[in-house]
Parts: sequence; C-alpha cells; structure tokens
Amino acid sequence: MENTSKLRAELRDFEARFAEVQETLNAIRSGEVDAIVSSGPGGGQIFTLRGAETPYRILVEEMNQGALMLIPDGTILYANTRFAALSKTPLEQVIGSSWQKFFPRDKYPQLATSLKTKKPVDTPEELSLQAADGSFCPVQLSVRSTSTSGVVGFSVIITDLTERKQSEKALRKTSDELLEKNEQLKAFSYSISHDMRAPLRAMQNFAKLLLNEYADKLEPEPRSYLEQIASSATQLDRLINDVLADSQLSRDQTEASTFNLCKMVGEMVENYPNLREANIEIVASSARVWGYEVALGQCISNLLGNALKFVPVGRVPCVKVWTEPTNGKLRLWVQDNGIGILPKDREKIFDIFSRVNGNEAYEGTGIGLSMVKKAVEKMGGRVGVESEIGHGSRFWIELECA
Repeated sequence: MENTSKLRAELRDFEARFAEVQETLNAIRSGEVDAIVSSGPGGGQIFTLRGAETPYRILVEEMNQGALMLIPDGTILYANTRFAALSKTPLEQVIGSSWQKFFPRDKYPQLATSLKTKKPVDTPEELSLQAADGSFCPVQLSVRSTSTSGVVGFSVIITDLTERKQSEKALRKTSDELLEKNEQLKAFSYSISHDMRAPLRAMQNFAKLLLNEYADKLEPEPRSYLEQIASSATQLDRLINDVLADSQLSRDQTEASTFNLCKMVGEMVENYPNLREANIEIVASSARVWGYEVALGQCISNLLGNALKFVPVGRVPCVKVWTEPTNGKLRLWVQDNGIGILPKDREKIFDIFSRVNGNEAYEGTGIGLSMVKKAVEKMGGRVGVESEIGHGSRFWIELECA
C-alpha cells in the first residue's frame, strides 16, 4: 500500500514536469519564447531568451550597435536586428550560427582568444565584418563575459565605423586641400611681395634724386611732398621686406639642429654695424637648443632691433642678453631700457600688424613680434614678455634644450 502511494506521488510529479516541458515547447513553437538547441559533450541543451516585450529587449533592439549573446564555443544565442542588418543576413540564420562566420578567417584566432578571458575585451584596431553578400564593414568589438540563470556566455557589442571612416576621409581631404591652398597663398604672397619691390625702389630712387638735385629749386610745399613720397616708399619697402621674411619663415623646410643662442647673438652683433655700435651686453653660455637656423635668426634679429628702437628720445639704448635653464628648457632673455608695455597690451603685441599705444611714433610694420611668435611655436617653444611702463621690457623665448 505504501509503495502504491509512493508511485502515485512520483507519477503526479512527473506529470507536472511533463506539463511544464510541454508548455515551454508550445511557447517556443508559437514564438512566445526564442530558443535554440546546442549539442555538446554534455548532451543537448535548450537555451531560451524570454521577454521580447521587456524594456531591456526593446533597448537592445533599438540601439545603433549590433549586439550578440554567445556561449563559450562562439554559438550565437541572440542577435539584434541591427547586427542582422550589418551582416546582411536574415535574423533566423544568424541565431544558432557561429560568430566566426561573420569575420575573415585570419581573424579566427583573435576571436577565439576573446572568448577565453573573463576580463572585458575591447579590440584596439578595427575589424572587418563580413556580410552575406561578400562585402565588408569596418567595426570595433567590445566583449564582456556574462552569467545569467546559470548560463555562462559573452555579450558582444559591434560598432559600425563606416560613418566615422567616411568623416575621417573627408576631414583628411579637406585638411590636404587647406594645406595646398595655404601653400599656394604663401607662394603668391612671396611672389607679389617680391615683384612689388622693383617699382617701389624706382619710386624711392627718383624721389631721392629729385630731393638731392633739385631741393634748392623747389618751393617748401612741393619739397615736402617729395619727402613724404620718399618716406612712404621707405615704409612700404620695410613692410614688404617683413612680409617676405614672414613668407620665407613659413616656407623654410630645413631640418632642426642644435644651436648656441648666445653665440648666435654674438655673431649677429658682429655682422651688423647698427648692432655692433650699440650697447649690447651678452652673458656667454654654452647651453644649446633645438631649432631652425632661419627661424632663430629672425627671432634674435627682431628682438634686438626692437630693444634698440623703442626707447624714449634722449635715452641711450642699453640691452642685455642672457640664457637660463627652466624646467628642462632654455630661455633666451633680451632686456632693454625702453618705453615699456602696458599690461593689457602684452599679449596683443604678438598679433600681426599690431601697433599698441605708445609705439605708434616709432617706425615699424607690426609684423616683427608676430614673426617671433610664429618662429618659436614652429620650433615647439613659447614666447613672452615682462615689462613696466617707462622702465623697459624683458622679452623671452623658451625652447627645448639640446
């Protein structure tokens, strides 16, 4: 009797389990539950993905990236519609297949390695997703191990790089076109500036000839006109020279080398009479920097020229030059006893054609210091100034030590 009761109890339990299995199979057949069957050494297993109506499933289906759920052998348990679109493969043919079929064969070892670690894996380089029609799509993968309801697997996010690659290509093309246009503009600037000098020099020379030969025969008013013509021609010639120098600086393609700045200053002072006759003190140093010879020459020439030029009437120019190390770099200082610069103008003076308050009365084009800044930045350095109105300025350029 006891055995009969036990058998009846076991039968009821079996019937309940069978009814549950039947319900699950009916749900799979009707599409209420997505499932695939995977066969392995341990026998067949049914994997189900419940709740297509849940917010999580909706989120994954609507995302712009492809999404996969894999078991450790690489079989796809789930794929969203975006991945099916990327691979140009019907969704029912994606689920249950190996994810390797969607990548070139030479990437199989890398894909297999991604499924052997529990650590997150983000492919540093782009991969090619192979579509059903044989086309390829550049992608990046993000792989994470997962464990849900006792099922160990991996989630994979596939990011389509097509638009980014197209944008990068378009940006490179635009950048190349801008560089080409810039080079053309520099060449035009150099050409036009060079060609303007001949008629300008003719204007200067004829104006000076008239002043030298006929000044005593001219009335004061026409003589003053000639003097203004000669002065304006000289000013324009100076501006053209600076534009040519700026163009030469931009076009300079020489390789970087090492230079002793103090030695360069000394050689420049010796080679130019106006500098040699001035009161310029150079504190010698053996420190060297990396730079370009033309660019460094422009910097030194402009800084020394300004130090001698911007001094009050009646004051003898006094200039001191030295170098000092600072945070692994070397600074060249050029100190003068000139008119000084207002705090609000200390950045503005490095802008091209800038003529700040106080220096309008002095000859100049407003290009010199902008050339210094351009040259120093071209060499990977910095430029700056310390100044006090009426008590001079200390300009500095900072470059990498050699």
